[in-house]
Amino acid sequence: MKIYVFRLMSIIVLLIDLFAFTQWISSTPTAHACTQPPGGLPDYTLEDRVGFAPIVLEGHVVEVNPSLYPVTAMIEVKQYFKGGGGPSILTVSNFGDSSMCLSMVHVGDNIILFASGDPSSGQLTAFYASQFDAVTPSTPERVQRVVDAVGQPPILPDIAPSLTPEPEEFASGGEVNNNPMVSFGPLELCLGLLFAPLLLGSVLVVGRASKK
Repeated sequence: MKIYVFRLMSIIVLLIDLFAFTQWISSTPTAHACTQPPGGLPDYTLEDRVGFAPIVLEGHVVEVNPSLYPVTAMIEVKQYFKGGGGPSILTVSNFGDSSMCLSMVHVGDNIILFASGDPSSGQLTAFYASQFDAVTPSTPERVQRVVDAVGQPPILPDIAPSLTPEPEEFASGGEVNNNPMVSFGPLELCLGLLFAPLLLGSVLVVGRASKK
């Protein structure tokens, strides 16, 4: 009778360890393939995208923070086309790899950005009319098309240091990885080291119990 109780307790411990381990795995970031909608992507023109987006501006990417996902970038604004004016430096989130159906930006890019949010806060979110279309490369021809679509002259950014994001928000010394890989943080590693011995011990206990 004691042997059966011992086996049952061992199996329960093993199941608890497996459940905790799967919960830990499911809580870590994973990459998902981007699936196009039925019929393919809509053929939106630049003018269509200007009409859809609450905010449209031209800017220069000065820093990219790949430690966050979706990726966040610091944008130096050249001019606001739509959505009113705002500061000369913005923090813009919701960029990422094409596998997530997002647009990626890199340091040095000159872009026309489609966004949402409140520019006066210094923070915006990349706006997608469809997949991969939150930004487009800035060229004189595209800038003129945007101005024509908006129907009014661009607004130059404000020089407002109080709205400039603090430097530590983008303290990412070293080379910027334009294609960041998902990595485990200290918490995930500690949990893994905790659950691995428990899982291994439970397997050994069940194995020994089955031999008796």
